[in-house]
Amino acid sequence: MREPNRDRSAVYQVDLSARGENDARIIAKNYVPNHSVVLDVGSACGDFGLLLHREKNCNVHGMEFSRASIEIAEKTLAYSRIHQIDLNTFDEDGFQEYTGFFDCIALLDVLEHVVDSRRALRGLKRFLKPDGFFAISLPNVAFGDIKLQLLTDNFIYTETGILDETHVRFFTHRSIAEYFARQGIEILDCSVKVEDVRWKLNCVPNRIKRYVLSDPHSFVYQYVFTARSSGLELRDLLEVNASRMAISGEKINPWLRVIRRQNLINGMFPVGSARRRVAIKIRNALRIPRAED
Repeated sequence: MREPNRDRSAVYQVDLSARGENDARIIAKNYVPNHSVVLDVGSACGDFGLLLHREKNCNVHGMEFSRASIEIAEKTLAYSRIHQIDLNTFDEDGFQEYTGFFDCIALLDVLEHVVDSRRALRGLKRFLKPDGFFAISLPNVAFGDIKLQLLTDNFIYTETGILDETHVRFFTHRSIAEYFARQGIEILDCSVKVEDVRWKLNCVPNRIKRYVLSDPHSFVYQYVFTARSSGLELRDLLEVNASRMAISGEKINPWLRVIRRQNLINGMFPVGSARRRVAIKIRNALRIPRAED
């Protein structure tokens, strides 16, 4: 159970320099052109802004709810300015200087925390340049583990992740497509963070297991996509967005092979174990190409 008034300022802090390409923030970074002017909404402790500042030479501004998180983010020196705001009561009229100012607005794992996210998006759209775009990530509540939990009468909230205890909205690829279409926003391109399904597969019949695992979206942990305002009619926009949120096994399988291989290695040689240290020494002695340690 969540403790009242517990400090969550560092819950979402991560070292992105140690992350591989199968990470929502790394994927989002790859969408942002060099030297962009970026608004990092939900900037947390500044990890994404620091990544953009270092690797893309971006001019980054931030918006964040938590004062404690802002204080951590300011120490990165990556942000021109960080505003303390609550998207649930956000008033874009208080930021006239930002009208048409940004090349990109990043909303990474943010909208699922906002009660009236449609209202927040309408306001933020005003801050984009005519050719500006959103970079958005959203967790997938139809991830295989969640499907299997529901089939076993479980829906277990956690401190972070898809069932983060502070989430007030949940999304699937279909609901994302419709959600943005109804706000006149076109999805331009979609990538995914892949994870393997692990939830008690032996607790469901084989035919159910096969059905869940046959859906590529069961292996999608987060959707990461770009989007911008569109003049398309709703009917056309619904179709376009749905097609761009479609994910094939061809997109999932290469990452699954990498993940399963790494899980096998970690099982045989646990991180931090003496066995792993010996294996690394042997590998280095034999000059075997480096795998992830």
